[in-house]
Amino acid sequence: MNDDSIYDDIHLTKRKTITNGEKYNFYIYKMLSLEKKFSNGKFGKGDTVISQIKNYRLQDDESEDMLEVKLKCSKKIDDTINGFTPGDSKKIFDKCLKDLEKRGMVKV
Repeated sequence: MNDDSIYDDIHLTKRKTITNGEKYNFYIYKMLSLEKKFSNGKFGKGDTVISQIKNYRLQDDESEDMLEVKLKCSKKIDDTINGFTPGDSKKIFDKCLKDLEKRGMVKV
């Protein structure tokens, strides 16, 4: 799998690192364009953060391993989801996750 975008509307990056002497490879899904699409422009812009949701995996084409997926989303949607009144942001985030699941991401 390349470090470039596979789809036009999301950016998928594979990171290869070593943590505590062990190989630790993972993917980062930058999902700002999906947020923008599902929220009609309300979310999906500005500063980004790595979401606290860490229970997704994606199969690596090189090693056939299931690697962890870190979700990079807008700080605005992440703050709203973790706030007292998540409202529409939770629904929009869930739509983004369902779309990514259709593209091969697996919930564990």
